[in-house]
This record gives sequence, structure tokens and C-alpha cells, in this order.
Amino acid sequence: MTATTATRSERADASAVIFYAAAALVAVGIGTALRVAATFREVGIAWSMPIDEQPLSATVDSGQQSIDGVAQEVMVFATGVDGAAVAAIVASIALWALAATAVIGAVTLVAWNFLRGRFFVPSNARAFDVIGWTLVLAPIAIVMLEAVARNGISAALGLGAGEPAHPIEFWAVAPIFATGVAVGLIAVAFRRGIRLQQEKSVLEKETEGLV
Repeated sequence: MTATTATRSERADASAVIFYAAAALVAVGIGTALRVAATFREVGIAWSMPIDEQPLSATVDSGQQSIDGVAQEVMVFATGVDGAAVAAIVASIALWALAATAVIGAVTLVAWNFLRGRFFVPSNARAFDVIGWTLVLAPIAIVMLEAVARNGISAALGLGAGEPAHPIEFWAVAPIFATGVAVGLIAVAFRRGIRLQQEKSVLEKETEGLV
């Protein structure tokens, strides 16, 4: 399939996307490393747990100022967490990093194709498929993995076996899910554009043959 010539503005936009995608990939790597370090500590596995609301006085700015408020969650440090929960924590962090990398990679591919004037090509449609399915499936899987992790930490702290993921947790990722569905529709539109382009090319060849 022949490529068209991208305009100067399109090339500038595509180049900017590639630049920011590279920066985002670095940020994902750093963020993943920091999250691992913040979770797995010498004193145990750090995890934020919800608590009953209660008044709290705390200091900020390295103790220079104090504030009063209401605490709704606390960071706990759990030891003796079972293997399934530890595996769920590792899997959730890894899945987050892989999902972000997949989306960034797919966006970079689309931008690279646009930079070369390749718009309605199969690789762009496949890239949008990757983005869409990643945004749909990854957040749901992460919520479920974090529920397993939270229950394992609760058990290690002697708070009981915990409970399955609450529906409100899935509602929290609903916007990402909806975005994934919308991107999937973009993939459908690109495939429709590819078919129309192919039909146009065939029609032009048939017309040339008649002439």
C-alpha cells in the first residue's frame, strides 16, 4: 500500500508524540522501580489499608508545621505474607508496567507510521487494537490482583481473610475501560478506511485497464 506525504504539521505532531513517548517510557521504568522499593521494605511489605475515620494530628515539611485532620487509611508493614499474596503484588506491579509499555509502544508505532505518511495501514489498526484491549483488560486484572494482595496482607496482620474486590473498585477504573472501548472503535474505523482505500485502488486499476 502506497504511502502519502505527511504535511509539515503532521510530521511535527508525530515527532512530538515520539519524543513524549520516549520520555513516558523512562518515567514508567523509574516509577516501577520506585514502587517496588516503596512496597518491599526491610520491615515488611508496605500497604495502605482503610481504617475507621478518626482525628489525627501530624507534622508536614519535615516537622516544621503541623496539621489536624481525619485519617481514612494507614500504611501498614506486614511480615509473613503468604506466597499467593506476594505473587499478586509482584504481578500487579509488573502488569502495570507492561500495560503502560504496551500502550506507549503502540502509540509510538502509530506516530512513526504517521511520520512516514502511512495512515490507513494494517499496523496502525493493530496498534489501536493493542491500546484498546490493554486499557480494557489490564485495569480489571490489576484490581483483582490487588484484592488478592490486600486479603493476604489482612490475613498476615491477623485481620481475617478479607473479601473479594468490591464493585466500587471496578467503577474506579471504568473511565479507563471506556477509553479502551473508544480506542477499539478507532481501530474499527481504521480497518474500514483500509478497505475503502483498497477498493479505491482496485477501481483505479480497472479504470486504467479500460483506458
